[in-house]
Amino acid sequence: MTIQDLAVFDFDWSLIEADSDATVFKHFCPDKWALLSTSSERMQWTDFVDQSLCEMQDRGITKHEIEKILETIQMVPSAVELLKSLQESNTRVLILSDANTFFIDVILRAHGLRDHIADIITNPAYTDDQDRLRVKRRILVTDPQHNCPNTCTVNICKGQELDQYTSKYGPFRRVMYVGDGMNDYCPGLRLKSSDGYFVRNGKALERALLSKPEMANRVLAPVTYWKDHSIIVESVSKRTVIPSL
Repeated sequence: MTIQDLAVFDFDWSLIEADSDATVFKHFCPDKWALLSTSSERMQWTDFVDQSLCEMQDRGITKHEIEKILETIQMVPSAVELLKSLQESNTRVLILSDANTFFIDVILRAHGLRDHIADIITNPAYTDDQDRLRVKRRILVTDPQHNCPNTCTVNICKGQELDQYTSKYGPFRRVMYVGDGMNDYCPGLRLKSSDGYFVRNGKALERALLSKPEMANRVLAPVTYWKDHSIIVESVSKRTVIPSL
């Protein structure tokens, strides 16, 4: 049996050049978005997304209108080239995100990239009995909690998700992880010295790794900071991170 490599991507700011939630809510409910940014008492994020979607649709905004806004979101520069390169090298591609299945699926299909992704692990979207688009936490309040000591959100531990995924579909020869936020730190700790950890410039994860040696020192994989995917494409083509099979 041929052993594949695995490429794991966060979604917002890692594959797409935007925060998908923010794009939708700034367009349809800018007042609520502005209030959220100044409020000291914030809801859990997935719950906020769900509540906001309900309020929008109760005001007459349709799922189709939401789709049209999502379809305007651009991919990170060189992302299309990177995904095609990974597909050509028989690398399995996983999206591991705190967004939701509906937003991710709409955006990928708008760019003709859904078939380049093997699996998506994120918060599930669904349609309720009022025909409204809804989103719920991947780990519900009533579920056993992940109790991760790292910088994970309560609704998903990406490190545990990556462990379960590699156990189910692995072993993988090498793993590359592309992320930008603090919830991308925990899966980074799962990487070996032979893997690749690609961290976006100017985002929270980069700031943490550069300012907190105690966090950076726990990461075994070499860290590459990037502003677009061209440096990752170069790594793939040189077979230094994800060799062609």
